[in-house]
Amino acid sequence: MRGGTALARRHVALTDRLDLARPGDIPSTGCAQVPELSTATRKHRHGSVPIPTLALMSSPRRRSADVQRISGPGELLQAVPYLLGFHPSQSLVLIGLHAGRLAVTARLDLRDAERGGVPHALDAMIRGGSSSFVAVVYDDDAVPGDLRLLPWAELAGRIHLEIAEAGADVLDVLLVSCGRWWSFTCTSADCCPADGQELPDTPSAFAAAATYQGVVALPDRTALEAVLAPLPEAERQAMDAALAEAEQAAVRESLAGRGRRWEVSVKRALFKAARASGAAGWAGPGDHVAVRFGAALAVTRVRDAVWMAVDDRRLDGRPLWRELGRRLPSPYDAPALFLFGWAAWRAGDGALAGIAAERAVGSDPHYSAADLLLAAVTSGVDPRRLPRLRMPRSA
Repeated sequence: MRGGTALARRHVALTDRLDLARPGDIPSTGCAQVPELSTATRKHRHGSVPIPTLALMSSPRRRSADVQRISGPGELLQAVPYLLGFHPSQSLVLIGLHAGRLAVTARLDLRDAERGGVPHALDAMIRGGSSSFVAVVYDDDAVPGDLRLLPWAELAGRIHLEIAEAGADVLDVLLVSCGRWWSFTCTSADCCPADGQELPDTPSAFAAAATYQGVVALPDRTALEAVLAPLPEAERQAMDAALAEAEQAAVRESLAGRGRRWEVSVKRALFKAARASGAAGWAGPGDHVAVRFGAALAVTRVRDAVWMAVDDRRLDGRPLWRELGRRLPSPYDAPALFLFGWAAWRAGDGALAGIAAERAVGSDPHYSAADLLLAAVTSGVDPRRLPRLRMPRSA
C-alpha cells in the first residue's frame, strides 16, 4: 500500500506537534470570565503503569457522583495535566468546550504554534465539536516583568484572532510560568495582578477525584512516550526464530486441514489473556505466549476479530497489547501497537493513540490500519460519533 505509506508519514509529521485528547465526559473549566463546567474521570491501568483516561465514551450508566465541577482558571490549570496525561512544558494547550462541557484538548509545541500550527489544531477541534476555547501558553523561561508586556503576547493575540476567524468564542488566553499564571485578556488588577497568581497547592475536587481513581499525570510527554517504549533491540530480536517457527506451525495446521481449529483456539486464548490483563497484579505474558500471540496477530483475520471486539467495547486489553508492543520485534509489534492505539483512541486518549500509531507505522510502513488510526487522530475525528465497526458478512 504505497499510498498508505505516504499518508502515514504525513500524519506522523502532524502528530509530532499535535496531541489531541477527548474527554467526552471529562469536562473542565476556566476563569473569572469562564463559565463553570462539569468534569468526570475514570480509572484505567496498563500493566504496572497507571495510564490516564483522558476522554471517556459517553455512558448512560455513568453515576452522577462521577461528575466533578471546576471553577476558575486555577482549578482549570490544575486539571490540564490530567486531561493531557502529562504536564505540558514549552507548549500551547487549547481547551475546546461546547455547552459547558469539555469537547477536546490539544497540545502543540510552542515552536509549532509559532510556525502556524494553530489553525490546523482549531480545525480538528471544531470538527470534534468545540465551539469555544481557553488557550494556555506554558513556558517556564518566560517570567513576566510587566503586565502590559506579557511574554508571548503576540502569539496570544494571534491565537485570539485565529479562534475568532474560525467562528468560535475565546473564553480566555492564559500564560503559565514558574508556578504562576496570568491572563492576556483580563485587565483588572483585582482579578489578575501584575505578578500573576499562584497555581493552587491544594488539590481541587477534580484533581483529588482523579488521584483517588488512579489517574496519573506523567511528568512530560517523553514520560508518556516511555509507556510504549520498546525493550532493547537485542531482547526483541531474540524472539525472531521462535516467531518464524510459530508461523510455520500455523501453516502446517492449515495444510493439515486444521487451520480453522487453530484460529479458533488462538482467538480464545487472546480474548482470555486480554481480559485477564486488566486485573490487579497481572504479570504479563511469558515469552512462549508472547510469541504465540505475535504470530497470531500477524494473521489479518485474527487481528480483525480482536479489533472488532475492542471497537465494540467487548474487550479492552490495553495492558496486554502494550506488553506485546514493547516486547515483540518489528514488524510483529505493529498489530499489538495498533490495537493499543485503537482502544486508547476510542477511550478518548488521543495522545497515547497517536504515539502507538506512530510506532506501528515506524515498525511496518505498510500497515494500513495504523494509517487509518493516525488519520483519525490527527484529523480530530470524534470517536464518539464514528459508528462501531462491523465485520463484513463474507469475512
